[in-house]
Amino acid sequence: MDELNKKWLGGELNFYFEYKRKIIENLIVGSCLNVGCGEHKIKNAINIDENATNLPYKKNSFDTIILSDVIEHIEDWKKAVKEAIRVSKNQIIITVPAYMWLWSNYDRELGHYRRYIKKDFDKFLRKYQNITYKVSYLFGAILPLIWLRKFTTGKTPKFPKFINDLLYFLSYIKLPFGSTIMVKIKKNGC
Repeated sequence: MDELNKKWLGGELNFYFEYKRKIIENLIVGSCLNVGCGEHKIKNAINIDENATNLPYKKNSFDTIILSDVIEHIEDWKKAVKEAIRVSKNQIIITVPAYMWLWSNYDRELGHYRRYIKKDFDKFLRKYQNITYKVSYLFGAILPLIWLRKFTTGKTPKFPKFINDLLYFLSYIKLPFGSTIMVKIKKNGC
């Protein structure tokens, strides 16, 4: 968890971080490099906060590379994804905030350069012939709450446990839109 969300949430994980972590941990295959993780450390992974655009590893060093809520903080996000593809033997898992129309004080405070749409990844990744990929959305059921955040300070609120539990449950509803994009890249032949 980044320092601002950690401060806003009193150091506790909310439904968003819990749900996303569960999904990502279930997708990990083999050795794992979690890049730019901050406080989002993953068990049985190498967790680093190194420069995502110039990783200190050889080609095909890890089965799984994770870039979770990382590339929106990097001006040249495509270079970071290209570097993850280079270092991965098998797959790359990326999560990013969705839709520029959701841009708010939250994004500014966290140092985001942008929010994304599916087309951003389609346009960039289609040129790679040695990969397949799937772009999907998370947190569609809570999109109205994220939209309302535009009109507040942007701070992540600390919800009472029963509301946090409800939002966690709603996170399981899969919709063709959401506040977060998940990209799963698989290298061919793996």
